[in-house]
Amino acid sequence: MFIKVIFNFFIFVFLFCTNGFCQEKFKIAYLEGGQYWIFDKTNEAYKNSLNKKGWIDKIEFPKNLSFSPGWDNSAILEEKAKFIMAQKDISLVISAGTDATKALLKFNNKKTPILAVGVSDAVGSGFVKSENESGIDNFTVRIEPERFERMFKIFHEVVGFKKLGLIYPDTESGKKYTNLDEAKKTSQSLGFEIIEQKIKTEDSFDCLEGLKSLKEKGIDAFFIPSLLCFDLNKNDVSKLISYLNENDIASFARNGSEFVKAGALMGFSTLDFSKRGDFLADMIIEILRGKKPSALKMVDSGSPKISFNLQTAAEIGFDPPFDILAATDELFN
Repeated sequence: MFIKVIFNFFIFVFLFCTNGFCQEKFKIAYLEGGQYWIFDKTNEAYKNSLNKKGWIDKIEFPKNLSFSPGWDNSAILEEKAKFIMAQKDISLVISAGTDATKALLKFNNKKTPILAVGVSDAVGSGFVKSENESGIDNFTVRIEPERFERMFKIFHEVVGFKKLGLIYPDTESGKKYTNLDEAKKTSQSLGFEIIEQKIKTEDSFDCLEGLKSLKEKGIDAFFIPSLLCFDLNKNDVSKLISYLNENDIASFARNGSEFVKAGALMGFSTLDFSKRGDFLADMIIEILRGKKPSALKMVDSGSPKISFNLQTAAEIGFDPPFDILAATDELFN
């Protein structure tokens, strides 16, 4: 009788595990410099895609391996990066943003796969050799080629501005988040002038003072960067956008739809993150199946969609060409 019970137990365990119920889940660690809505939307998108592809139940995102130290906490960020890289049971680390990726690569153990998301300029930051070559076996990143150059080109094509204003804290990350290099490169080919304004911090007061200085310098257009003062979830961005509109300054929002809806003149559409989520989910699945991160395709190419605010156009006295409106994917009133 005892032997029969033991036999039946092993049969049960065999069938249970054969159907995948006792498979150990893949552990994915997560590191971001601080909370940012783009990161939140991206995380939600690839998790939704993993769910659709039947993979979400095979993955665990442990809370004790997920860190967001908060902006301007570089020492803590590096401490968490070092901690993650010391773990031996992690299947993958996802780093969100330039700062987190830089910290992880500083303590890279050369074994744990790293997938970077939300990085402004992976090539310019030295994370990868080129758009087609990682250069680090256990590292990969999602890249949108020439995304920011296209932003400046389309903005100039539509508005025809002469002086484009840019504000940024005088740091490596600050320049990346306002796309200073891409703006200068595009200005040389299209013939508009870049007016720069450095700010001390990314709080709303310093950003507003920066806008006032740019206005005094005669800008007729402004590129809304990914600085914390323009974070819709943390600050009253309406004061900054209202200042631009009250002074007839055309604006292009780097982070797209939500800012256009809030009053910016135009930007690339960012309401739908599903395609980004699918691309990242495929990368995650390939890595968990054993593929080297460096062997993955990094370029996520696709035609940008345009968001445009008709009310803002009227407020600043800009009459958009009909062909621009016809090519616009999102119109806000």
